[in-house]
Amino acid sequence: MNAFASTLATDPFHARFGCALPRTMRDEITWQHMSWTNFTDRFSPTTGPLRLGSWTADSAAGGRTAFDATFGVGDTIIACAATTYGPIEALTSMLHDAGFRIEILSFHQQIIGDETATFVLAEHDGRREWSMGMDTDAHLSAVRAVIAGANILHR
Repeated sequence: MNAFASTLATDPFHARFGCALPRTMRDEITWQHMSWTNFTDRFSPTTGPLRLGSWTADSAAGGRTAFDATFGVGDTIIACAATTYGPIEALTSMLHDAGFRIEILSFHQQIIGDETATFVLAEHDGRREWSMGMDTDAHLSAVRAVIAGANILHR
């Protein structure tokens, strides 16, 4: 069995959806036959210091978009706004202002049936971690992946 086939055999995303994870993610992670539950707990945590409350987008001047969001940070709800050319730029700006500084190093999206899976490699203070988000809306999938990354990096 070649290395790629061997990696797919232990890739829980491939086992569930028949699609491979991004190559760099596959190469950097030791899967050891991780279950789907363990995979989502590790790369798409539903708990952490940051929770998404709401996310809206409206057209703005100059081809930009006005984004508004609410986040739960501990016991506090914060409202954020940013007008940018894209949701990830807006989200990372909002997170920075809320004290969750991260840099996006790699970004991948795959359509899986009626959902989009987004994989993000993010960094904070020299530590790099992969995260994943899934949603029927591609932008929300990306937002969920970045928030998962912030939660992983800021535990």
